Amino acid sequence: MTPRIGYTFGDASRDYFLKWRTTYWYAITMMGGEPVPIYPDSDLDALCPTLDGVILAGGGDVHPRFFGQENQGALMDSVDEARDEMELAIARRAAAAGKPLLGVCRGIQVMNIALGGGLIQHIEGHAQVANTFDGPPTQHRVRVEADSLLARTLGVNPGALVNTYHHQAVPADDLAPGLQAVAWAEDGVVEALEMPGHPFYVGVQWHPERFYELGPEHRNLFRALIDAATNQMR
Repeated sequence: MTPRIGYTFGDASRDYFLKWRTTYWYAITMMGGEPVPIYPDSDLDALCPTLDGVILAGGGDVHPRFFGQENQGALMDSVDEARDEMELAIARRAAAAGKPLLGVCRGIQVMNIALGGGLIQHIEGHAQVANTFDGPPTQHRVRVEADSLLARTLGVNPGALVNTYHHQAVPADDLAPGLQAVAWAEDGVVEALEMPGHPFYVGVQWHPERFYELGPEHRNLFRALIDAATNQMR
């Protein structure tokens, strides 16, 4: 059987899919999964049990109220609270149920917030234009913890070249209980999280679905997610 991989959307329009989600569709399909859209109005009680794995996709900023802060640099025009609530619930369900999950860019931030961690609402130097793919891709190297699941998945040591489009980040001093930082940019910004003991609960701050910008090692993130989802089916 083909594993069903849910991936999150802001809305159900064709234009949204074509602009923001085609690369995820290709990544899931290429690695042998069945892509299943998850929308803010999806019935999670009905849908989540039918999914074998989940991707929290990139996008706009999470409303600061979800991590107990006032606005300190969040781009409020990009906030979608219905999507925030949906993704936070999915992140908690996947953590509790041992369901494989990959968080991408915004997704790593959602993972941390969902389990009780915080967020840096603005940093400089990690995007040409925040929350967009406008302009040439910015790239930098990350250092990856050598004995981490992420290092084994990417097959890299000590690090990798990544793209970067974010203006927010997970704070190293406010990680959620149970999560571990396993990659860092040269300026110390946390670039990846994982949950030890979970089959596959990994978040990365870059966009591995944009295959044409990155080396082939980044495809391994989707392959590992789908392998973990397949193992859940057995």
